[in-house]
Amino acid sequence: MTAKMTQTGDNESDGSSFDEKTTIVASEADDVLCDIVGGESSSLLIEKGKAAYGAVEMDEDGDGMLVDEEKEEEVTEYEYEAAIIQEALKNGQQAWTEEEENVVRRKTDIRVMVLACVMFFSLDLDRSNIQQVLSSDFLIDTRMSTDDYNIGQSLFLIFFLSLEVPSQLMNKRFGPERWLPTIMTAWGIVSTVQFLISSRPLFLFTRAALGFCEGGFVSGLAFYVSSFYKTDELSIRLSWIWATQAGTNVLSALMASGILLMTDVGSLKNWQWLLLLEGILTTGIGIATFFLIPSLKKPGIASTFTPREAAILRARVEHDDPSKKNQSSKDVGKRQTPGQIARSVFGALTDKYLAPVFLLGYIGFIPSVTLRYYFPINMRFLNFSTTTINLLIIPYALINIFMTTTFSRLSDYYRKKWVFAVLSAIWVFPNLIFLQYLPYSASRWWRFASYTWVLGYPYYQPILVSWVSANSNDPDRRALAQSLYNIAVQLGNLTAANVFRTDDAPYYHKGTYVLLALNIASMFLAFGISRYFMAENKRRDQVWEKMTELEREEYTAHSTDKGNVRLDFRLRI
Repeated sequence: MTAKMTQTGDNESDGSSFDEKTTIVASEADDVLCDIVGGESSSLLIEKGKAAYGAVEMDEDGDGMLVDEEKEEEVTEYEYEAAIIQEALKNGQQAWTEEEENVVRRKTDIRVMVLACVMFFSLDLDRSNIQQVLSSDFLIDTRMSTDDYNIGQSLFLIFFLSLEVPSQLMNKRFGPERWLPTIMTAWGIVSTVQFLISSRPLFLFTRAALGFCEGGFVSGLAFYVSSFYKTDELSIRLSWIWATQAGTNVLSALMASGILLMTDVGSLKNWQWLLLLEGILTTGIGIATFFLIPSLKKPGIASTFTPREAAILRARVEHDDPSKKNQSSKDVGKRQTPGQIARSVFGALTDKYLAPVFLLGYIGFIPSVTLRYYFPINMRFLNFSTTTINLLIIPYALINIFMTTTFSRLSDYYRKKWVFAVLSAIWVFPNLIFLQYLPYSASRWWRFASYTWVLGYPYYQPILVSWVSANSNDPDRRALAQSLYNIAVQLGNLTAANVFRTDDAPYYHKGTYVLLALNIASMFLAFGISRYFMAENKRRDQVWEKMTELEREEYTAHSTDKGNVRLDFRLRI
């Protein structure tokens, strides 16, 4: 066997930093792989590797080629490659090529992101299919009223929100690769059982149980995905997940249209077939995830990656954000006392650099979510048929997918977060104005167009999630912050459900004024956050510049400051 080593000599540079290309600065990554090499120095492992793999010979191009010799068991190929990378990092040399990094990133997209999107599809399918069965005789067959349905949905949301933090603590304790498939399988089983609903008590129980199982999944999935990517790669990847949500709305509507035609199949009613078949599908996805989900804690990660690619994957992420070193540690999270948990939650909730983003997540999406909730009601008022209403969802879903992924990609490219929140709000504003002052006599298609453009807006949720992740700078704080952020968004959804009131129907002019006010407030809030972070970074720069080199080294090595308050950390804007 021959294996190619990374050249440790100086390479020609095109002037770009390695954050954009391939160069790595050693001073920021001295300990980035110490847990991989099991506490041994990289030079010692390299010496062991030479004994295990054979002496190193140099070819004409100066590249190290390993001679074919039998490998010893004391050093794995993964550890050897990790040690070589560590040695290059310490010497400030090129540890891998741009081509190698591109290959690793592409394989990660295929191996991690495709599965993450399928996992999110499973979530959204099970939590939204109850809305589709309402177009059948579900309420009549179960002898329930719309009030009973509303109570059930409220129970779902209450349990969904209350389990956010506990679920994320379990996610951190056992690792996403164990916890996420577990709760996915659990909610798939609960979703399947829903076909047995025959009365109000079982309906309320299954809605509460579904919220119990699904709580914390969204933030847990975001935490998991963040461990595989650098900060400036995360927004676009998260946008793929939320684009899946829009795609699920389209696909589930088409699936429901077909399944609900099964009126004379067996002894089950059409809505029972819908819940049964979709429940079996999501249970199968949950079980399969146990075997398919990659783990950054395992040296090999997955058969998709070679040992060297696995070492590069881990090193590149941890160099970009050293706090992810602990996040991907082989050791599972430690048990915490209730007091420790309470202090951790309070600390994340009152984090002065994260709380403003939580607030933006709360108010920023209320205008669009309100119109999404009332889209079917308003389209029915405009005398569109049930089938037509389902089809009218597709245009805004497709626009939303395109704009969300585009904005997220631009956010990663320009390394800016706040500006895209402002631009998204600007997108919504004129369409709300148009909807508010549209004459009653106007064609129903004009009103549909206004709804479509508002709901097709660039959904900047992925950008805010990556913003929270980037500014946490601590794995424990990152896990809790993702949960608290998602709670803020869900509370915003709850608020959105109460903006339009019955006495304001059918055009909801009072409610639309509220949406306009919130829309404008989100613009100013996003801009204010950017100024706040810029001022704080400037203050840290001034303090850092006044310190001597010895003081800086002492601070880096021994300061008790943690997370995003460290003077050597700069807030992402």
